[in-house]
Amino acid sequence: MMPAIVLRIVLAAALATLAAGFIATHQAAAAELRPRVEIDAAIVTLGDLFDGAGELADRAVFRAPELGVTGALPANEAVKAAVAAGLAVDRLPTFASVTVVRRAVTIDDATLKAQVADAAAGRLGATVDTIDVTLDEPVAPIIAATTASTPIALADFVLQPASGRFSATFTVDVGDGSHSVSLTGRAVETLAIPMLNRPIDRRAVIHASDVTIVRIEKRRVPGSAVIDADEIVDMAAKRPLRAGEVIANSDVEPPRVIMRGDLVTLQYTRPGLTLSARGRALADGAKGDIVSVLNEQSKRTIQGIVTGAGIVSVTASSAPAVVKTAMN
Repeated sequence: MMPAIVLRIVLAAALATLAAGFIATHQAAAAELRPRVEIDAAIVTLGDLFDGAGELADRAVFRAPELGVTGALPANEAVKAAVAAGLAVDRLPTFASVTVVRRAVTIDDATLKAQVADAAAGRLGATVDTIDVTLDEPVAPIIAATTASTPIALADFVLQPASGRFSATFTVDVGDGSHSVSLTGRAVETLAIPMLNRPIDRRAVIHASDVTIVRIEKRRVPGSAVIDADEIVDMAAKRPLRAGEVIANSDVEPPRVIMRGDLVTLQYTRPGLTLSARGRALADGAKGDIVSVLNEQSKRTIQGIVTGAGIVSVTASSAPAVVKTAMN
């Protein structure tokens, strides 16, 4: 009797030792299910779902959601798949499902327009920053795979230079394949020109704050249009000018600093001597213009060059009249 009892005790001790060793090995190699995973591929692997998946990390177990979609995988299904593949799971998760996020690249209409502008610039021999692109229809965001080196590429482009009309076909990489997106619209070369942001009356001076740089279609810009804002700032309008109007060089002139009928100062200067007299302007004049002035004392008409507001510098031939007046 005693030998049988001893045998049972020894056998039980051996089994307990083996079980303890198995449990220790099991716990050391056990994997733990993650509550949330983010993936790029079209399949979900054990390595995506479990920490400690080891050599089984690359084993595919589920199909991933569509690009840009977030799905829910029941936790018990994930554990079943792991056990079926031979992966030891330490314990059952406390959560009901695993959130699976399929990452994606979102392509908006700005990206599409940039590619069209680049293609149009090449066809028109222009720089890309001068190309304005408008689409015929709004474009919903396009989803592409994050694993793609080129998520979207322009596959075909047709441009009519005269009208600016274009048609474009893009190829979108969706990871496990591709699909095409077609667009139509206009792509035109533009030119930056200065325009008035408010109406300007005749003879009023144009200031820098009155000018805005606007890009318009290049083929609509007249050859006479002012391109450089410096050509109109501090100039006077020769006629009433509207806001948003394309301005020609012939629309502006130097501002008049002397008006007909103004009292002006006649000046004659030579080294060591400056003489002046009063006169009345017989015509309008901008700086640098030659105008006639009536000397009010001698009643003689004298010509001179406008050098500033109310100042006329007389020529050498007119100097005697100024000298005579100044000495009286």
